[in-house]
Amino acid sequence: MTRKKFLPKAMFAMLGVALLVYAQAPQFSPAPGSPVVVGEGSGIIVLADVNQDGKLDLITQHLQQRVVTVQLGDGAGRFAPAPGGPIKLTYSPGDIKLGDVNGDSMLDLAVTGGERDALDIFFGDGNGRFNRAPGSPFLVSASTEFNTGMQLVDINEDGKLDIVTTSNQRNSFGALLGDGRGGFAPGSMTTFPAGHGRYVFAFGDLDGDGHLDAVTANSGGDFLSESSAVVILRGDGKGGFKIFTETPVPPGARWLALGDLNGDQRPDLAINHNGNQLSILLNQGGGKFTPGSTYDVGAGAFAVTIADVNQDKRNDLIVASVDSVTVLLNGNNGFAPAPGSPFHAGPGAYHLAIGDVNRDGKMDIAASSFEGKAVTVLVGR
Repeated sequence: MTRKKFLPKAMFAMLGVALLVYAQAPQFSPAPGSPVVVGEGSGIIVLADVNQDGKLDLITQHLQQRVVTVQLGDGAGRFAPAPGGPIKLTYSPGDIKLGDVNGDSMLDLAVTGGERDALDIFFGDGNGRFNRAPGSPFLVSASTEFNTGMQLVDINEDGKLDIVTTSNQRNSFGALLGDGRGGFAPGSMTTFPAGHGRYVFAFGDLDGDGHLDAVTANSGGDFLSESSAVVILRGDGKGGFKIFTETPVPPGARWLALGDLNGDQRPDLAINHNGNQLSILLNQGGGKFTPGSTYDVGAGAFAVTIADVNQDKRNDLIVASVDSVTVLLNGNNGFAPAPGSPFHAGPGAYHLAIGDVNRDGKMDIAASSFEGKAVTVLVGR
């Protein structure tokens, strides 16, 4: 007769507590080098490898200080200032983007701002330094309006990065067509219906025809009572766009992100609204969208990003929420807060960036601090 072995009840209880603690472990925790001192008033953040060492670096825009800072990553979550110091500007930078615009396989920097519709290009040297490109600044149009939003995309499908810019003062965006060598020429201007408030835009193939389309969300004004809408503009692959659909959304639409949220391989929309609301529009195919669920992020909702942060092959939602970062995990019954969410960040966490800063194969988060001096870096588990 074989004697059965039993674990003591106390051991079962201890095992249950351990499993519960593990299940509730925070999805993110501060990186070893967090917070990273970058200077006062950090806004838009980019994570990219600018010195070609295989480790993500941290680039931040500082509106009031008129600089762009570059911090080089060590691959473990720590960052140190790049050689040459911050990039000093004579104007307040509105937006920053990185991409190889001159075909040398090194990331370059585009910066909008100033009191005219123009932008600067800085060529990267592959070591973390940036130098102003010949011909910079490039004029988008004759407008004297302050330029803020920007995207680097190939809108005319010639294999060369173009630059699309917009401002809060007009309902249009303008294109600068790249020649692949760092030069740009004015392209077409595209208008769309918009209200008087802030609007943002993004690009993606929304109707499945292989061409980039554009989407913009307009807040309608400064008040939550005013109407908002999402406008889809269908691209022709040659740099032209025409209005396709206009979908009403809850008031106060402010930020948007594109990504597949229901696993059907079509890009959906996540939209943050003034206040604490986040809404979803689901892509039904052909560029048509229908309203999905809405969520309360529990704090002021600003920049939103879509990424799979827990490696379950489903995209999640990451929201910059004033002094914290809110993470909503995509599950069988919609989105729910990740363990530990919201995660503490510095004051003025209005922007964020996603990337694997410690090279462990998991998504990490960097959050700005407009009212502070340091960027919060959160590493995923």
